[in-house]
Amino acid sequence: MDLKKEASPRVIAGILAGGGSRRFGSDKASALWEGKSLLEWTINNASSITDNINILTKDPGNYGFTGCPVIEDRFKVSTPISGIISITPYVTDWLLLLACDIPFFEKKVLEFLWKKRNKNKATVIHVNGKFQPFLGLYPKSVLHLWQDAFLREEYHLQRVIENMPKIVIEESDLMFAGISLSSFLNINTKEDLELISL
Repeated sequence: MDLKKEASPRVIAGILAGGGSRRFGSDKASALWEGKSLLEWTINNASSITDNINILTKDPGNYGFTGCPVIEDRFKVSTPISGIISITPYVTDWLLLLACDIPFFEKKVLEFLWKKRNKNKATVIHVNGKFQPFLGLYPKSVLHLWQDAFLREEYHLQRVIENMPKIVIEESDLMFAGISLSSFLNINTKEDLELISL
């Protein structure tokens, strides 16, 4: 399967960037690893499925260096859901949600998401006892659930996904497909970044 040829016309990717980064101590998106920012690593890996890659942020002036369109999150509330609903008006078919602090995922993860997709359900990964909202593939038909959650001030991502129609990919499914759990490595601190060995 030529993933990009098949999926790129139908998939828009949104990468959340510019969050609080309180534990990291500075903007995670711009942090460097092996000469590239975490945001650039995320963009590079996302490009295996689509060319339509967008940065979702409250700080639109910070990410022009990527060359990607920037969609400004204009909501005052500090929650990833406000970034998500900022991109939903642009989605015609599928939304691939990513985050700059989970930048080292394999192309095989995106291939697996695409193969398992269902036009009426989100395709989400469940590892370490939690759903992974930001390596998830969401059809247009479920995107209103993010908006609904935001309007009722439900900002807990796990709860939103728990109540969403979904296809769940478990750790055992990933292992069977030969996908390393290092794809889901979350960079929370500078120490996390220093310890990476891919």
